[in-house]
Amino acid sequence: MNIVVAERGATERELELDIPAADLTQLVESKIETYRKKISLQGFRPGKLPRDVVKKRFGASIRAEAVEELVESSVRKALTEKKILPAGPGQIQDLQAPEGGDLKVKFLFEVDPEIELKDYKGLGITVVEPQVNQAEVDARIEQIRQQTARIQKPERPSQTGDLVTARYLKVFVDGVETAAPVPVFQAELGKGIPQVDQALTGVEVGAEMAIDFEFPADYADAAQAGKKARYEVKVEGVFERILPEMNDDWAKLLGPFQTVTDLVERVQKDMQEAASRDARQKAHDEAIDTVLRRNPFPVPKARVESLVDWQRNRMVKQGQPVPELAEMIQIVGAEAEQQIKRQRALEWIAEKEGVKATTEEVDARIKEMAEQAGITSEDAREELRKSGRLMEVRESIRIEKTLEWLLTA
Repeated sequence: MNIVVAERGATERELELDIPAADLTQLVESKIETYRKKISLQGFRPGKLPRDVVKKRFGASIRAEAVEELVESSVRKALTEKKILPAGPGQIQDLQAPEGGDLKVKFLFEVDPEIELKDYKGLGITVVEPQVNQAEVDARIEQIRQQTARIQKPERPSQTGDLVTARYLKVFVDGVETAAPVPVFQAELGKGIPQVDQALTGVEVGAEMAIDFEFPADYADAAQAGKKARYEVKVEGVFERILPEMNDDWAKLLGPFQTVTDLVERVQKDMQEAASRDARQKAHDEAIDTVLRRNPFPVPKARVESLVDWQRNRMVKQGQPVPELAEMIQIVGAEAEQQIKRQRALEWIAEKEGVKATTEEVDARIKEMAEQAGITSEDAREELRKSGRLMEVRESIRIEKTLEWLLTA
């Protein structure tokens, strides 16, 4: 078999094969013999079907099957022989399989380009340690009060701050009646679309009304953003929040706290730790993005498509509405490409600089995961081993250490 590999771009390659006609003839004859024993035809004993009958009746389809199988196996063999690992499945660009002649195949595929990073040391990027102020802590405490409020039905019409539940009767968008996204919705008055909140203020259960409004230009559903709409609804519930008094008894209900001071100190500590993590992540992102700006390299389209497809399938499993793959690539493809570049660069630096995860670090991470799951470290390790994710833990630590290395190198 003659093999030629040609470059067609930074990541594209073309594999040309000449497959001897004898290889196809041998495979066809083997398949005819196999099918001769399996096919049942009236007038012939099982397993005794003559070869010439099989050729006459099924020769064309058997040959087509043999061509497909031979091309597939020959491409795999050629790639292995040339020590090439494609970045994706690739595709047959051209196939010639004349009767009695050699097969000629052109197979187009992508590869990960070789990279050689430079100027990745001495980036001069530092972690700017943030300070959480009292106003931010107070706002978080108030948010906790809102979340732990008692909900009750007031003996009055709705007002700002109430929760109003309403059932859709009809929905019109740009004058066209459409299906309601859900049968019932709940609005927190004062925090939604102003026209909707205003229409639902001062109402009681049982009230029916038509609400004319316009979706904001930055509305979450881009398909409706900026459009005029009308909701015909019936109010089914009005609820008010009764905020708890901020005292020690309330604090005790929220966790291992004896006083409000204990709660505030814990909230401040958690917020400070979260802010510190965010600051460190920002520095990590800046460091690796600086490396990538100094060392641009292409990413195979197949890699981007594979990552976006994985993200899409995960969203589907979670029951989220998702666009078709081609549309999703348009939306998040650039972000996925950057993610792949980051991972590739960090793996290269880790290998170059000998950054590794120690056994102690892996054990500590597994212990942390076990505590979060409420199981023993031994059980957590066994679960990771069975699912094949044990190496993921080690690699995750290795990448984290490489990001830290970039800040100090």
